Amino acid sequence: MRNVKSPAGSLRAEQAAVTRRRILDAARRQFGDAGYAATTLRAIASDAGVAVQTVYAAFESKANILGALRGSVITNPAASEAYAAAIAATDLDEAVGRFARSIRLRWEAGHDIVMIDVSAAAADPAMRAEVAAANAMRSGGIARLAQRLAELVPELDPRRVEALLDALTLTSLYERLVSNHGWSPDDYEAWLAGVLPSEIRASTIADRIP
Repeated sequence: MRNVKSPAGSLRAEQAAVTRRRILDAARRQFGDAGYAATTLRAIASDAGVAVQTVYAAFESKANILGALRGSVITNPAASEAYAAAIAATDLDEAVGRFARSIRLRWEAGHDIVMIDVSAAAADPAMRAEVAAANAMRSGGIARLAQRLAELVPELDPRRVEALLDALTLTSLYERLVSNHGWSPDDYEAWLAGVLPSEIRASTIADRIP
């Protein structure tokens, strides 16, 4: 027999999801404004318009709230789809263009969360392992793409390509260009899609210079 939720149970689940979303949005604002270390669960609850006990029941801790926010950056479906398309591409320019798209989508949706992570790791030693694990996932994805580009263009040095992909897609660079200098996310993506293949090819030429 199929397990079908009752209307009441379905409504409760929807209400719980809405409450979680309000808490996450409030925490994101509070972390961004006051900093992770200075933000309290009581401040998050007040911003979200819920009781502090509701925050405890939904997430148990401030670290879990930040973990949920971090997870939204890591699992961004549109960005992950663009990255998969980059890996599947059969041309360097297409691969790098798809990768630029994935980076734009990820940072556009969550660059502030990444910056909160950085400050949290600096302030709270307990957060460092979680942030390091997220950074390792990013590094692994970049290394995989660098290897793929070296398959498409055998004269490329994947280690040099990996370094370029890493340096030119740092969250802090997106933050600087978009938030500080007024670039649009479209501007950033177009710039990244142009500069990455140019720099990758230039590094190959540099390798050949005796």
